[in-house]
Amino acid sequence: MENGPETGEHPKKRRGRPPGTWRTSSPSRSKRGKEDRTEQQTANLNNSQSARDTGELTEERPAAARQHEPFSGLLHSILQQDRTEIARVARTLDIAENTIYRWMNGTSAPRIHLLKKLPDVLVEQRRELIQAINQAFPGTFDTLALGIGEVGKDIYCHILELVATIEDEDIRFWQCAQTLFEHALQLLDVERHGISITYARLMPPWPDGIHSLREFHMLGSAPWPHNSESRGYLGSTTLAAASISSQHRQTWDITDKENRLQVEVDEHEESACAVPVVRGGRVAGVLIISCAHSGFFKDAMACRAVEEYALLLATALRDIDFQPYERLNLRPMLPLKWQRERIRQTYNQNILIYARAHGVSRTEAESYVQHTFEEEFERRAPDIAGQRRIAEKLPGAVKPYSATSSGQG
Repeated sequence: MENGPETGEHPKKRRGRPPGTWRTSSPSRSKRGKEDRTEQQTANLNNSQSARDTGELTEERPAAARQHEPFSGLLHSILQQDRTEIARVARTLDIAENTIYRWMNGTSAPRIHLLKKLPDVLVEQRRELIQAINQAFPGTFDTLALGIGEVGKDIYCHILELVATIEDEDIRFWQCAQTLFEHALQLLDVERHGISITYARLMPPWPDGIHSLREFHMLGSAPWPHNSESRGYLGSTTLAAASISSQHRQTWDITDKENRLQVEVDEHEESACAVPVVRGGRVAGVLIISCAHSGFFKDAMACRAVEEYALLLATALRDIDFQPYERLNLRPMLPLKWQRERIRQTYNQNILIYARAHGVSRTEAESYVQHTFEEEFERRAPDIAGQRRIAEKLPGAVKPYSATSSGQG
C-alpha cells in the first residue's frame, strides 16, 4: 500500500508564512525599531538640554499649552512674528530666539526669573503682561508689581539718538520731551491713577534775578488734560521752587503730617515729586510729576524714575538754557487756578494784538506777553495772599498743603 497521495489528489496548502520569512525579515524590523527609539530618545535629550540652557520648562503638553494661553496669546499679539523685536527680547533676556517662539506658541513656559524680567523688556505692554502672567502662572507677581518698573536702557538709547541726529534745537527739544513724557506715562501710570508731567523752565531774569518758572512742556492722563495750553508760572511757594532752591529732589503728599514745607497745590494733585534739571552745577528748570492719588511717591522706584527722566531731559537742552543758582530770586505768584483762567481767556488774544500793533513775529509777541503775565501775577500775589489769610480764618477753611525733602537727588 502506497503512502503517497492518490492520483489526481492535490496537496493540501499549509497556513502561515512561507518557510524562512520570519528569519529574514525580523532582524531588519528589529533594527529599524531600535534606531527609531534611539533617535527619539536623542531628540528628547536634546530638547531637554535646550530647555535647560534657554531657561524653559521641560514639560511640553497640550494641557500646559492651554494653561499658558493667556500669556502666550498676549505675547503672540505683541510680537506679531516681528523678528527684529523678537531678537531684541531674546538678546535682552539672554536666551535663544526659538525660545520666544515656543512661548508664543504655548508649547513651553519661561522660568520664573524670566517671567519677572519680561514686563521690563516690553515696557509699553507692562501692565497687560503682568496680568496675563499672573493669570497663566498664579503668584508670579504680587499686587505691588503692577506699580513702577525700572527706566529701561532703550529710552536712553532713543533720546541719545534724537539728540545726535536732530539739528534744529527747538524741534530736538520738543521731540525728546514728548518721547520722554510718553514713556513716563506708560511706565508710571500702569494703575491709571492719573499722572501729570511738567517741565517748568526758568523765566528770563529781571535785573535782580529770576522771579519764576513757567510751565513749558506738559503731558497728562485723566483727570488731567492730555496737553494743557494754559501754562502757569511757578513762584516761591511751589514744590518746584522748593526743589530748585534746595538743589535736590522734593516730594509732597497729602497724607504727610510732619516735617513739611508749605507749598501751593495744583488741581487734582494728591502727591508729587520735583527734580531740578541740571548740567555742570547750573540749572535750567524743574521736572515735576504729579499723581491724583496719595502715597505714589513713597515708592522709591517712582522717585528714582523722576530723577532719571530729569537727567535725560537735560541732554536735550542747550548750554544757554542753564543758569547759575545764584541768579534765582523766586517770588510768590498768583495761585495756579487763577493764572490758568486768566491765561485761557486772554493769552492768544494779547499775542495777536501786540504782534499787529508793533509789526513783530509771533515768537517776539509771545515772549513779550509771557513777560507781562509774569509781572502781573507777581504784582497781584500779595493781594490774593491777604485775601486767603482772611479766608483761612473762616470756619471750615482749607490750609495750604506741604512738601517734604527727599534727600539728595
